[in-house]
Amino acid sequence: MSALAFALPLGMLAYTGLETVANLAAETREPGKTLPRSLFYGIGAVVVVSVLVAVVGISAYPPHPDAAGPSGWTTDLGDEWVRAPLVGIAAAFDGHLPHGVAQALKVALGITGAVVLASAVTTSISGVGRLAYSLARHEMLPHPFARLSRRTLIPPVSIVTAAGISCALLILAVVLGRPVRFLAGLYSFGILLAFAAAQLAVLRLRITAPNLERPFRCPGNIRIAGASLPVAALVGLPLTLGVFAAMLATHQRALVAGGIWLAVGVAVYVAVRTQHREHLLERVEPAEGDLVPEREGMYQRILVPLKAGPVGEDVLGTAIKLAEEQGGTVTVLHVVRVPLDRAADASMPAEEARAETSLADARKLAAEHGVEIEEKVVRHQDLGAAIVDEALTGGAELIVMGSSPRWRRWSQFVSPTVDRVLRKAPCEVMVVAYPDGYFDEDGANGGGEPS
Repeated sequence: MSALAFALPLGMLAYTGLETVANLAAETREPGKTLPRSLFYGIGAVVVVSVLVAVVGISAYPPHPDAAGPSGWTTDLGDEWVRAPLVGIAAAFDGHLPHGVAQALKVALGITGAVVLASAVTTSISGVGRLAYSLARHEMLPHPFARLSRRTLIPPVSIVTAAGISCALLILAVVLGRPVRFLAGLYSFGILLAFAAAQLAVLRLRITAPNLERPFRCPGNIRIAGASLPVAALVGLPLTLGVFAAMLATHQRALVAGGIWLAVGVAVYVAVRTQHREHLLERVEPAEGDLVPEREGMYQRILVPLKAGPVGEDVLGTAIKLAEEQGGTVTVLHVVRVPLDRAADASMPAEEARAETSLADARKLAAEHGVEIEEKVVRHQDLGAAIVDEALTGGAELIVMGSSPRWRRWSQFVSPTVDRVLRKAPCEVMVVAYPDGYFDEDGANGGGEPS
């Protein structure tokens, strides 16, 4: 029983990754149908594949007596091939299949293993970025975790943080010894907590918000104290907590590391809420993308001047988000600033190359969001005048610009370029003002005009 209690939490690792189905919610047209179907198919596939692998493995390496073992029986799959059971299964075919076929199976297994590992790393970082972005928008993590990058589409600080924590855990696992068991136990600690929290959240929402709009409703419900509760959560929650208790009893190192991890998370949460003067248990709603009432905020033609640096990336993302929500188009404008002592058509290869790179990045981001953009490169000696002229000739309904914190440190709210556009623009102007600390010092001070 002790061996079963040890192995059962580790078996839950087979079901990790199912939560990534939720990451597809933003791209799914019918989440009430597509997401549950994908989740059920995934669970079924995991069960079927796990059973088949176990059957084939035991068939290839049947149990045999072992006087030294605690139960008197053992299998080579758990001894010789304990670190690579699938490789052991592939090796078992040698002698039963032509040698070339058996070797091809080993090669195919190695290639698929590498692909699976690469996919796991990619989806893990993507999941971390999405989760951190959501937490930061709800004042649970520092604001840098809510700042997207036009290149990665997830916060860069999340990528760096995830990589750093992963490296630290690997080093810690090696130092403590038996790294595979330690990391598997720690992962199981987090997964079981997440599964339990998800089931508890479903039950709580059914009680506190019974009339909430639900695209999908889990089948098999019973009424308890007037609330319609899903049987799956009622049964799954105590079972998950039971497996979690078994994990705590058999994986002491994971218990200590998981406890430290939770303590650090609570400390960060309290620090962020305290810094922003929010109550610890208060629900914080993130700011809406459309900052004006709907009647005045339906813009079909949006003009956004391109600017290097974090401010420019955030402003471009805001403009594309508005266009995506309203089905509009975005005109991205790169102004090549011509010095006063040079002719308007003077050769400026470095500036022209910078313009092409900037437009290519904007084109990529817009394509990923399904937004149509129009690219413009103009030469002008005055950035503000160039933006106003383009708004006039292009029939823009909205100009989106940014205000860097450095201007407020100089007792100005906006830069001279933004001020010129505010005074002369023929349409509405949205100025996104960023507070001190939103960007690091280099980001806040870099990039120059037009913000």
